[in-house]
Amino acid sequence: MTTLTYRFAATLSGTWKPGDEIVVSRLDHDANVRPWVQAAARAGATVRWAEVDLPAGELPAEQYERLLGDRTRLVAVSAASNVLGTRPDVAAISALAHRAGALVYVDGVHAAAHGPVDMAALGADFYATSAYKWSGPHVGAVVADPALLADLLPDKLASSPDEVPERFETGTAAFADLAGVAAAVEHLAALDDEATGTRRERLLASMAAAESHELELFATLRDGLASIPAVTTYGAAAHRTATAYFTVAGHTPREVAEHLAGHRINVWNGHNYAWELTAALGIRDAGSAVRAGLVHYNDAEDVERLLTALERL
Repeated sequence: MTTLTYRFAATLSGTWKPGDEIVVSRLDHDANVRPWVQAAARAGATVRWAEVDLPAGELPAEQYERLLGDRTRLVAVSAASNVLGTRPDVAAISALAHRAGALVYVDGVHAAAHGPVDMAALGADFYATSAYKWSGPHVGAVVADPALLADLLPDKLASSPDEVPERFETGTAAFADLAGVAAAVEHLAALDDEATGTRRERLLASMAAAESHELELFATLRDGLASIPAVTTYGAAAHRTATAYFTVAGHTPREVAEHLAGHRINVWNGHNYAWELTAALGIRDAGSAVRAGLVHYNDAEDVERLLTALERL
């Protein structure tokens, strides 16, 4: 996703001029921030920032009314924070952006793994995702209307195809990995045994069931973390994925992750590329925090093992 976003940033910014503006958010993974900020600097465009409401970790949509103007060219926003799990109101943000004549680039890397995705409902002009987040191989994708892609002219080899989407590819496609992507989609579409219809219909039903399952487990995890005095959690958005971000008093995030690994529990520690967000939280320079995420194959026993291991620590 990072590689593709840099490619689209270079392509889209080719038409930007001094005085044009883009809007990025401090909620986002840096892959949906730095490519746009750097492209804007080269074009002489102005960067405007959407701020996170702390400590809840919400990204208020109403602030975009102040941030957008007739020179706004692009709004980059996340469908879900990869550390706090916050799901902003992307549909409302997109509507405001389109009213101003701007394109909307949505980072769906974290969101796609945790629930159904409907680009039209989100109002996304571009939706970026990475298959390895949802049981697939290490392949990224940016999804957009072919008619929109046809108007974009990326740098390419003279001998490479002019057709969409091939004009955006550099080198030979990873065909073996792409077969793995299709297999991953089939796997996810089959999670709900009662789902019927087309693959898309089965996928949407299965991912909705997975999201419900994850959030039910997350309620137990959230309450369990809150009951441990030494644990501090970050983020409390009304709409979020089943993602916990926390610290344990007296221990660095790295030490916590290593302790949990000793109990066969896989977590991650650090800023997780949420560069702006962890700085806003005031924890980036101290090792940030520990991230524990639930997905469709987790169960109540996994949650209990995590909580028990933290209590022992």
